[in-house]
Amino acid sequence: MLERLAFVAIASVFVLPGCGGSAPVAPVPVAPDAALLRAEGAARYPLDVEFVPQSADSLRRVYQPDWAGPVLFAPGERPLRIPEHRFHTVEGEWIVPKALPTINCSNKYEQEDGSSLWIAIDGWSATFEAHYKKHGQWYAYPSTDILQAGTESDVPCYHGGPLSNYHTSAYFWIEWSGVRNIAVTKHHRNLAVRAGDKIYVRIAAQTSGPRAWREATLWFVNETTGHYLPPRTFNSGCIDCGTPFQRPATLYGNTAEWIVEATFYSADRSSLSNPLDDFGIVKMDNVFTTDQNGVTYDLTNAHGARRNVDWMTWNGVPLSAHGTLMACSYIDGPRQATFARAPYVIATPGRQGELEPKPKHCRH
Repeated sequence: MLERLAFVAIASVFVLPGCGGSAPVAPVPVAPDAALLRAEGAARYPLDVEFVPQSADSLRRVYQPDWAGPVLFAPGERPLRIPEHRFHTVEGEWIVPKALPTINCSNKYEQEDGSSLWIAIDGWSATFEAHYKKHGQWYAYPSTDILQAGTESDVPCYHGGPLSNYHTSAYFWIEWSGVRNIAVTKHHRNLAVRAGDKIYVRIAAQTSGPRAWREATLWFVNETTGHYLPPRTFNSGCIDCGTPFQRPATLYGNTAEWIVEATFYSADRSSLSNPLDDFGIVKMDNVFTTDQNGVTYDLTNAHGARRNVDWMTWNGVPLSAHGTLMACSYIDGPRQATFARAPYVIATPGRQGELEPKPKHCRH
């Protein structure tokens, strides 16, 4: 786990190294009040579609090994194609969850249980073909230029005693495909927050100029403590680095995501545990995205955007195939989603998929 770092409020804007560089972008003053930011966002991106509850048949549920949450697909979205209406902003507001352990400490390689809540652009549908070399030949596979920002809530794995003895460590982070752990403040990779803090986050991609879709700006407000960051502009990183296919990460704007993730899970080996901590129930507000023309898309399927709601199961096995439910997400309104952990037990690493009886529902 990355170390937690003290909050540092500075107004200077930095540029991260990537495939090429650009001049620093001057900061724009911002009020340290999330309500003002939300009001400004609502004025620029008004909700102009009345919320109508959707039938179960209109919403596609997808089972994932490490994600749960709603996903919006830009109108006409197709993998590896730039859509006509490209999402360029995404935002959310939530309370950083307190966590409890769910995995015993018998695995010396995994001594923490984790969960992460984040917002993103380009996290679901392929935006480029990444490459790897094997036996002297290059092979391609679909990948994304995902830009994401969110909070991590970690807790030590279970080693006995009452659960009240296990304390959450939490921090805020930003990542962009090719650049892990972008500095949230100058020289600091993450920003310490506390379980129970209410935060507001917005990220927006630049849509014009030489850095279009390869530069983005972050807004962050801790509404509980009053700490905030002036808007911070940063560049994308390098993807396929060290290969003949190297290039800067470039957003397509084809999807927007609001996700809870099992941070330490590896879907590549079914024998590994899914140490998703028990983060309880989290409601996320101000859940919407906008395209480069200023059109608002929310969770009501407005303006032709399609939507999924992903649920997290052991190795992505569907419930109909006797899968073990890990976490769920529900759409509660046009701009509100709920994330919930399924009922859990303290489990032996690698055996959560064998839990009986298997949970079929989440706390909600």
